[in-house]
Amino acid sequence: MNKRGLLGAVVGVFGIGCVGNISQPGGSSGTAVGGGPTPADTMMQKANPDLFAVASNYFPSTTAAMASKRMVRLTRTQLDLTTKALLPAHVTTAAMTALPPDPLQTNYEYAANLSFTPANFTPYTKWVDGITTSVRANPASVINCAASGNSTACLQTEAKKFVGRAFRGTLSDAQLARYAEMLTTGVSQVGLPDAVADLVDVTLNSPNYVYRDEVQTDASSVMLPAERLQAMSYTLADAPPETVGLSSATPTTGLATADALAATVDKLLATPEARAKLMRFFISWLEVREPTEFTIAPTVFPEFTPALATAMVDEVKAFLNAQLSKAAPTLKDVTQSTQSFVSDALASIYGTAKTGSTTLTALDPTQRLGIFTLPGVITSHSGPDTTRLVKRGVFFTRKVMCMPLGQPPQGVNTTIPADVTGTERQRVETVTATGACPACHTVINPFGFMQENFDPLGRWRTKDNGMPIDPSISVSFLDEGPFTASTPVEALKGFTGSLRFKQCFVRQMFRFYTGRDETAADDPMLRQMFFGFANNDTQAVIDLLRVLATSTSFSQRTETP
Repeated sequence: MNKRGLLGAVVGVFGIGCVGNISQPGGSSGTAVGGGPTPADTMMQKANPDLFAVASNYFPSTTAAMASKRMVRLTRTQLDLTTKALLPAHVTTAAMTALPPDPLQTNYEYAANLSFTPANFTPYTKWVDGITTSVRANPASVINCAASGNSTACLQTEAKKFVGRAFRGTLSDAQLARYAEMLTTGVSQVGLPDAVADLVDVTLNSPNYVYRDEVQTDASSVMLPAERLQAMSYTLADAPPETVGLSSATPTTGLATADALAATVDKLLATPEARAKLMRFFISWLEVREPTEFTIAPTVFPEFTPALATAMVDEVKAFLNAQLSKAAPTLKDVTQSTQSFVSDALASIYGTAKTGSTTLTALDPTQRLGIFTLPGVITSHSGPDTTRLVKRGVFFTRKVMCMPLGQPPQGVNTTIPADVTGTERQRVETVTATGACPACHTVINPFGFMQENFDPLGRWRTKDNGMPIDPSISVSFLDEGPFTASTPVEALKGFTGSLRFKQCFVRQMFRFYTGRDETAADDPMLRQMFFGFANNDTQAVIDLLRVLATSTSFSQRTETP
């Protein structure tokens, strides 16, 4: 298929709609295939009745349904890892650089938003052109039949191996034979270099390459082994099976039994690629900006230089890498740590002396606690010239606690007055205390107010506009009961230790890894994920992915929308 054929086959501009409401108790959707408590429910209820009651409140539906069949375009990261694995000597420009960003929902790459459009189709084909030009100069790096004098038998065998690997084992023998015939015919007509380059060009521009199927199923609605294996490797690691030590040529080997599946998932989750994807999840969940994307006004904060922005982002990534590279990382490692990597560039932000240290450094435990107090995270939700307490609060409400918010009522002035005599908290309280505002701001404001000790650059302060800061909060929406705190550290300990926070984290991981919002049909699996995560306060991050990937619903697909 030529490039025009690819565009005609796969182009489709998907509309970007608003994110649906968070699943709440009593919601339902999906096509029922079974109802009533599962065996896992019975075990969980017996093990911890109180926690199971909370789990059932957040994830109430007992009616499970299979996800719909779909074709999923590979993300830029997945295209990059897949092509580098297939043609390691020929990818000199990363797909992340060559292709424009895809549209995001809640900072995640949702599958429904991934498509080929006029905006990214031409950059993709130009990227492929560069790869095929490199292949033409060294065809033996792809098809090496010199020892046989480029015999037809060897050319066809090597072509089938290459295409089979490229399409992750999903093509039939007849389809592979057509690609092999194309190569041998091309060699006789235009010579080996052009024929091999054409094979690579057609392969990389095929829908079978840039998309992966979740379509072909057996009598039990389970995806066929090759599709199931690549769904697993891309979901957990953004990489094709071969990159993470699995084989598209023999996909049934690691899927034949429950024990084999568990071993395959564990092997996959231990790979560097899986840990790198886990890092990408945290960066996306926390909405950490790239150094060039911060909105801090340099006229107000001239000290916020590109070098400082880079140092902030580097610190966040170094911190996450230190916590997530552990054999069994927990969310507590990320939210409760009192250490970080304070480079000399960040010394002024932390108010410490430059030491030249590149190792973990102890932070002031009265001021800092975990990822939410790192300057790179704080500054990502600040600016351009204020702390933007409401913006910080909205981020916590929606992304950290999963509490649904509507849009501000029509006609309401959302501008915070630039009062020169009060703190930002006082100004926010003035404009959100009356009318329709309290309905949302009773939830939003505490999450912003608890962070007022941190200025727009994440520096600790005790005064704002010359007046004492009040970071105290009091809320009544936690499962554990009314909660009050007088410092940011005390507030963060309470919020990140709450069951509401933990259920939200489970939802966020599900959304990022599956590329869609959850529905009530996912409740039985989410209930099990949440219970294991919260029981005994284990907060085991990898276990969440293990439950997801080994669940029945992960592998089943249906025609029913």
